[in-house]
Amino acid sequence: MYIVQVASECAPVIKAGGLGDVVYGLSRGLELQGHCVEIILPKYDCMRYDHIWELHDAYRELWVPWYGGAIHCSVYCGWVHGQVCFFIEPHSQDNFFNRGCYYGCNDDNMRFAFFSKAALEFLFKSNKRPDVIHCHDWQTGLVPVMLFEMYKHHGMECQRVCYTIHNFKHQGIGGTETLWATGLNQESYYFHYDRLQDNFNPSALNYMKGGIVYSNYVNTVSPHHAWEAHHTDIGYGLGHTLHLNKDKFAGILNGIDYNMWNPERD
Repeated sequence: MYIVQVASECAPVIKAGGLGDVVYGLSRGLELQGHCVEIILPKYDCMRYDHIWELHDAYRELWVPWYGGAIHCSVYCGWVHGQVCFFIEPHSQDNFFNRGCYYGCNDDNMRFAFFSKAALEFLFKSNKRPDVIHCHDWQTGLVPVMLFEMYKHHGMECQRVCYTIHNFKHQGIGGTETLWATGLNQESYYFHYDRLQDNFNPSALNYMKGGIVYSNYVNTVSPHHAWEAHHTDIGYGLGHTLHLNKDKFAGILNGIDYNMWNPERD
């Protein structure tokens, strides 16, 4: 299969927590099983460039629709310890990813809404048609929403989405500005309990909820954690949404890279 990972982290280049380790380790594991795997990431100014080999231009003229116009982006390609990665760099006065940090900005919801839009636009414009798009956490929760509401009408109707939730606590909360920026636009449609409307705040959109509702398959880091998220407060308000989508939700135990975490090689 041809699999594209869309994520905000990939160790060791971009690592704030365990998400980065999983994205890299899973990608390498899938490649070793014979699959073709590529990773799409933001091009942060503060990432570890010393772990990227042969970084080069891959797509110079990517124009990403945003509000009523478009933002020009450059896409770079490089190898991270044998894994092909694409890095999206927007050229905008917003400086989405040139802030010396990965997270913690007041407009994180818009930064990663843009990244999600840009990742899909790159796949669409470059004629990449993966069998599976694998998204991770709230930062890419809007990818399946936009794929199935927008891009499937333009030749991307065969792609399937796996959505992995590593941390239920951070869900990505936005408002009407998210809809108008990305082109989803229809407030009454998306501000609906069965779509993106937050379960606690009816005037807010929940990116993670959108990822759950729109993805073909949803998983989390272990079977026990899946049960906790479904039945206890560990789901941080998403338990009912998981219940409504229980037929496509499961827990898959995270593995480890035995080469990296090998005490005989420390």
